[in-house]
Amino acid sequence: MSRTSNSSLTHKLRRISQTPTTFSNWPALLSNMALEGVGRGGDVLHFQARSGLRIDSPNVPGARVPVYEIFAEDCYHLEWFLGELLHQPIQVVDIGAHIGTFACRLGQLNTQARIDCFEPSPTTASFLRRNVEQNGMAARITVHEAAVAAKSGFAELDDNGGGSGLNGLVSAGHSSGRASTRVTAVAFDEAWAELASPPSVVKIDCEGGEYDLVYGSSPELWDSVRRVVLEYHSVPGETWAKLRSWFEDRGLHVVEELAGTMDGLGSAWLSRDPIAPRR
Repeated sequence: MSRTSNSSLTHKLRRISQTPTTFSNWPALLSNMALEGVGRGGDVLHFQARSGLRIDSPNVPGARVPVYEIFAEDCYHLEWFLGELLHQPIQVVDIGAHIGTFACRLGQLNTQARIDCFEPSPTTASFLRRNVEQNGMAARITVHEAAVAAKSGFAELDDNGGGSGLNGLVSAGHSSGRASTRVTAVAFDEAWAELASPPSVVKIDCEGGEYDLVYGSSPELWDSVRRVVLEYHSVPGETWAKLRSWFEDRGLHVVEELAGTMDGLGSAWLSRDPIAPRR
């Protein structure tokens, strides 16, 4: 058996073991995910998290991964990372909001948070709205069907139409061979101007678009931001070291970093305030 096959098998076994402990409707989930491979599992999965949230997702691997990352693995370490912000009224910006798992979980943890979500894929944004509404958070979570970029207008999105977490802008190097989808793009500064209040927390996961939107922003807009969590990617001509230095010049320093399995890919947690090391 190849190394790739071993890795795939290990991943599948981990997901199977995580499902009963994380989701109360685990028998139906495991059955539908198994049947998805033969076209009989249904188009939509209904994840009933033991925390009380319900997240609906397209029944395809690339769409459901973030649901496991948030609920089974706590990949953002939100309670540690936000600290005292968990108990304060905060404005959050979620760039690359996908189907809303991050936003809904943060909204559950902090019932005073207002969250603006930006997601350009029409299919993915439809699930995002659905999840926000069915969890009773429509008054606090606003959905913008748009990509955040350096300039407003339109952009080409490499979109598989199935809610994949790996959809990305063609300008960031994404090209799967499919026809791209034309989506609305909003300049970072214009997105900021429409917020109800200056943001305290920014999450960025936009598959390589992070460089364009950050460097195209007005640096002073970041003065209110106390926490940033982002996934950085390999993009020709760009480096995480340069982006990290840009944030440090704004007073936002890395408190934890996790390198990915591929060169140039990783996650980083930045803060304006000292944070105790995560246990």
